[in-house]
Amino acid sequence: MAEDPGMALLSGGTRPAAPARDGPGDPCTGRCFYNEILENLDIGVLILDLGRRHLLFVNPSSALLFQDLEAPKDFEALCRLLLPGAEDLGQAAARLEGTPQSLRIGDRLLGYTIYRIAEETLCVFVRDITEKARLEAIAQAVNTMDNIGYIFSGIRHEIGNPINSIKMAMTVLRNNLATFSRGDIARYVHRVLGEITRLEYLLKSLKNFSAFERPKLAPVALGALMDDFLALVRDDFGQKGIEITWEAAEDLRVHTDPRALHQVLLNVLTNAADALEDRPRPRIRLSARRRDRFVEVTVEDNGRGIPEKELPNVFKPFYTTKAHGTGLGLVIAQKMLARMDSEIRIESTEDAGTRVTLTLPAAGEPDAPGRPAAEHHRSTS
Repeated sequence: MAEDPGMALLSGGTRPAAPARDGPGDPCTGRCFYNEILENLDIGVLILDLGRRHLLFVNPSSALLFQDLEAPKDFEALCRLLLPGAEDLGQAAARLEGTPQSLRIGDRLLGYTIYRIAEETLCVFVRDITEKARLEAIAQAVNTMDNIGYIFSGIRHEIGNPINSIKMAMTVLRNNLATFSRGDIARYVHRVLGEITRLEYLLKSLKNFSAFERPKLAPVALGALMDDFLALVRDDFGQKGIEITWEAAEDLRVHTDPRALHQVLLNVLTNAADALEDRPRPRIRLSARRRDRFVEVTVEDNGRGIPEKELPNVFKPFYTTKAHGTGLGLVIAQKMLARMDSEIRIESTEDAGTRVTLTLPAAGEPDAPGRPAAEHHRSTS
């Protein structure tokens, strides 16, 4: 049986010579022209035939990216890498179509995206993103260090309160152990366990969510999540003279990862606090409302605002107008939200304030299709 040209290339062989071009009228001319383009791209290109279960095309860049694989370089091995655990390849491809994925081969991290180009034909674009991931990890570490100052006093306050409560309850128990009834003892023990649970939640929430973690999505009561988040930051913002308010029209539930959403909110509020410096009566208003299959969380401030010409740049890495800014907070927030089928939108008017809207899937609804990562509009208010 003749060897598939894609297989030959993956195995280090050479592609068959292209048919000679007889002239402009030759039907092969256009096809050969596009083959040459694909073969010279520095991005890996794979074309898979799901029906016949074999490779139709593999360009040299793909062969180079997958050259370290110990597994056989064949259709089945690649599908196990690109569509892990899939019993129905068509359904798995439809689920992942257009969504960036990643896999690790040795010490390299490969990013890939799958597109359906025919009913049973997939095109996969692959590139080495090892260096990009390393730089993003550094960026996130810098951003995390920037945010620590905003929550330190809140952490101290939130840990101090339950510890004091536990100490008081245990002191009362120690001094009255001989006289307390079993009911009294049980009540104090219950109080201590409640405070320990509160500490456990706080410590869990302090574990920094990495932009490279896979979000653990679950139905979450938005009101309770916001209460826990604001307890961490309200004290520090209050010391800066910033008033923070929160209101929601109804009991709302969202499908999200609480730790990731905490970090997104912290990035947004940090930016708002910076914009409120030296402003009269600084305030941040948080609100939420249901909109179709989504919940919109809005963060509004009366700060300096963003000049209209700067709005297109706010999600560019390392772009900042602040003297000590890194230009990383919104980039990381956008990345985290995108991985949770959510989006961020910014509206701003210079010298009037900024409104940031986070759009999250409402809990209990079918998975929402991907939404645009970001939009920029100038406020008309």
